[in-house]
Amino acid sequence: MKAPRSQKPPEGSGIAPGMQAVNTYLAVANVRASMAFLEQSIGFTPTLTLADADGQPRYAEMRKGSTVIMLVRKGDATAPGGGAAALYAYVDDVDSALTRARNAGAGCGVPEDTDWGDRAVSVTDPDGYRWVLATFKKLVPFSAPPATEPSE
Repeated sequence: MKAPRSQKPPEGSGIAPGMQAVNTYLAVANVRASMAFLEQSIGFTPTLTLADADGQPRYAEMRKGSTVIMLVRKGDATAPGGGAAALYAYVDDVDSALTRARNAGAGCGVPEDTDWGDRAVSVTDPDGYRWVLATFKKLVPFSAPPATEPSE
């Protein structure tokens, strides 16, 4: 069953509608090609995209059941974490979570309000894993997912 973006999370959880508490956030060379791969090979469905000024997807969400994979362009300086792979974790208050992460010894970035409605910050845990901590703030309209071309 497809988990729509409009699905309501628990009140005050900081989780964006239709998302899980922790989501896979992959940094990929080509968002459109990765969308096609996930759709054609594993059965994920493209549900949301955010295009750049040239109309190329710079962010996408792919879903299969309740699982969400977030795709971002590798090295995209406008993305949380600078376009690096991470676990994307929703928290009730990103600024408080950032303080707790810093006090626990994490390497921390600067929080920002994203184009897709989250307030987010990248932190690196003591083992070197990257996490994006985020709090959902507002629903932002997204473009329809681009059509994928069949592979030859």
